[in-house]
Amino acid sequence: MKKILILNVGSSSCKFQLFTEDLTLLGKGLIDKIGIKGTNFSYENINGNLIKKEENFDHQVLAEKLKSFISENNICDFNDVYLMAHRIVMGGELFKENILVEDKNTINKIISLSPLAPLHQPYNASLLEEFFTKYNHITHAAIFDTTFHTTIPEENYLFSIPLDFYKKHQIRRYGAHGTSHQYILEQMKKILGKENVTFINLHLGNGASVCLIENSKSKNISMGLTPLGGLMMGTRSGDLDPSVIFYLMNQKNYSPKDIENIFIKKSGLLGIYEESSDMRDILKGISQNNKKAILARKMFVQRIKNYLAMYLNETKKVEAIVFTAGIGENDYDLIKEIFNNFFLKKIILKDKIEVIQKVNLISKEESEIKIYIIKTNEELNMARIAKNLLKNKEIKIEE
Repeated sequence: MKKILILNVGSSSCKFQLFTEDLTLLGKGLIDKIGIKGTNFSYENINGNLIKKEENFDHQVLAEKLKSFISENNICDFNDVYLMAHRIVMGGELFKENILVEDKNTINKIISLSPLAPLHQPYNASLLEEFFTKYNHITHAAIFDTTFHTTIPEENYLFSIPLDFYKKHQIRRYGAHGTSHQYILEQMKKILGKENVTFINLHLGNGASVCLIENSKSKNISMGLTPLGGLMMGTRSGDLDPSVIFYLMNQKNYSPKDIENIFIKKSGLLGIYEESSDMRDILKGISQNNKKAILARKMFVQRIKNYLAMYLNETKKVEAIVFTAGIGENDYDLIKEIFNNFFLKKIILKDKIEVIQKVNLISKEESEIKIYIIKTNEELNMARIAKNLLKNKEIKIEE
């Protein structure tokens, strides 16, 4: 039986799903807390059989560990896989569309964009390169986070620095989490029963972004040149005053590399809480009245409120606000905190949700805007995109 394998590598996790040729799900896996103590493997097939494993390792050996886990547990025979889709965070100006990977030169171009997504791109590219090299009978698709955001108008993607920096160096807002935002868009079209929808989507996980989707196109995105910008995240600072960089360099003698490492890997929730970047650990800290944990969550909530206010003012009518990804799907109390003392709109949430479904309307009827929790499925969206790319290639060959 022909199979499709989807790899979605994040800043602290690797999700993978296995599909049949007709996109029937065979099973899904997660490697969680990569680079954090207690890395968890899990894989569940369609019969509900669960495989679990725990050990400690970082991204550098992820491809090797993933291959071993899949083969040792008879999850998949790579001879049966005809198509693999790889999540690539940054396409930049080089890749404005998703592609089928034809050669090593393409992979080298993807690697060259690593400075624009240093927390993800090296690992995205290394897994692609290893699987592309070892399994050349498989068609490999590169699905870029940035492709969905190519519709953002220039007044939103340009920075207020000399225009030459865009013309010469392609410095602009690229955004990320495009496959997730696109998947939620398709869900909202079904929910609202029309093709053109306008809503705000919040992808809240270890990486976090807010996307304004107007008439079914990305209009603005919180992440900037790299996935460092925007919201406060697990280890990333999000937006800050650029003069902080100059001060650290000129007055405190930090090197550019030191500052980059601090802002990408040691800031955000981890920077404030100091013990962990994981919201689940912060909640444990809050239950113990840890002041740093309380402060980290307050800051995270406030920055989400700020972006919601900005995007609500950027379009005529927002039909819904959606929460998705690890934190967005599972932390209902956080959503309540976001809309507590939210003065722009009358948002009234249900007191509680008994069971989280794939789609959950969590606002009451009298709320000015409908609020949803929708489970994202980046992997299914990636599989659909990869299949369409392969289909279009086959059509062109026949012609």
